[in-house]
Amino acid sequence: MPCVEAAADAVADDDGNRNRFSMTTSPAPPYQPGNVQGLILRGYTHPHSCHLMFSFTGRRGAAGFVRALLPYVQSAEAWSDKPERMLNIGLTFNGILTFEPAFGRQFPPEFEAGPWSEDSQQSLYDTGASDPARWWNSQDKQAIHCIVHVYGMTQDALDGLVALVSQAAANNGLREILPLRPESGQSGRLQQYAPLENFIHFGYRDGIDNPDLGWPADPSTTDPGDANNFLIGYPGSAFGPGPDVGQAGEFAKDGCYCAFRVLYQDVGAFDQFLANTAPEVVAAIGGSEDHAREWLAAKLVGRWRNGSPLALSPDAPDPATAGATDFRYEPDDRPGLRCPYSAHTRVANPRDQAVYASDAPVPRLIRRGVPYGAPPAPPNYEGERGLVGLFLCGALAGQFELLYGWINTNNFSAVFSPGLNTQDALLANRGAPGIDPSFTIAITKEKKIRIPKLPQFIVTRGTAYCLLPSLKTLRRVAGLSA
Repeated sequence: MPCVEAAADAVADDDGNRNRFSMTTSPAPPYQPGNVQGLILRGYTHPHSCHLMFSFTGRRGAAGFVRALLPYVQSAEAWSDKPERMLNIGLTFNGILTFEPAFGRQFPPEFEAGPWSEDSQQSLYDTGASDPARWWNSQDKQAIHCIVHVYGMTQDALDGLVALVSQAAANNGLREILPLRPESGQSGRLQQYAPLENFIHFGYRDGIDNPDLGWPADPSTTDPGDANNFLIGYPGSAFGPGPDVGQAGEFAKDGCYCAFRVLYQDVGAFDQFLANTAPEVVAAIGGSEDHAREWLAAKLVGRWRNGSPLALSPDAPDPATAGATDFRYEPDDRPGLRCPYSAHTRVANPRDQAVYASDAPVPRLIRRGVPYGAPPAPPNYEGERGLVGLFLCGALAGQFELLYGWINTNNFSAVFSPGLNTQDALLANRGAPGIDPSFTIAITKEKKIRIPKLPQFIVTRGTAYCLLPSLKTLRRVAGLSA
């Protein structure tokens, strides 16, 4: 991510040549990979992608649109040669109602009400510039019915499939919703900025880790990283994905929820904060201001910009630990002398750090994310840039929203001082009510740097909750036999 870690640490992109489950020694899963959209179970390493948003104008046109795209929908089946181009499809609740108008009150309330609802906003805290009224250029949030995630090995391959999707939309009366204001040389669509590869605009390495997605031998003892916590319709989830009964349960089975969240990254504010705070860091730890800026950047996230976790490499980035995931916070960093308690990675995935019983077990997320927009050319920071985040889960409230609540209010573990309500140092919305926007970095048990107020580094451009339906369900809504 800016979300370099999302309780899954981050997105771990598989090379696409194998089912991710083959990487575990878990029992064989009871589902068919060919019925599951590939985006759920594997990370794609296609360097080009575009995420298109549409509004349906009727059931017949919606069915024709999905039918036209079905030949390009990628399942989770293993491939011998990586597809040159492919896509996956998400439907919002309003999109589902286009096909199944009787499904009201059969899906979880947060999915039906949408991420702008009062209940969801208790966790997401999208205020100020992130207010839902401003999402998608102040367009009607409820008009988003479908998001198509298009991938290509080359720009030409991507452009060709995007053109096909656009033509299918036009042929079937769909209206495309442009999520960004078009700028010079940009379409207003969410298109991956390929040259950044595995880095985000703040300069951190991305694409580090994911849940194992094993299959539990005994569903009563499932691990939060097991696949039955992500795929709908299987027993034993710790977070209660659903629906799992009736016609809606059949519709949702083998699907997965996606919190599609677009986050603008204010690189100018980030760089200015590092520059302004570096002299204070130098006074506390010595060294140059260049090192102080990198040290501070690492403390905000919990990893150096090359990916080295502070828990393993507290003093400097180390190529040997870049992207390492096998580390803990207990007991060696119980005082937070290596990684601050409010560093992004420690908030989003506290690992073995104890959390309160009411917040256990610690949920996991699968995240697929790509940067959009060209990097700035300092001192000019103008332009639109950020991250397209796809946060996959089986329960939006019990996984995605719970973690976002932790990000905005650090009150889930005894390591945080009662009543202080500090925040994730990178990702949180500083406008959340009753929040302490300070950030404390412990140098020794007695010596600390306290930053009274962290800037707002992130602005939410929009959020949509989608279901990534099974291939069987997509054929059903397209009017084809299962």
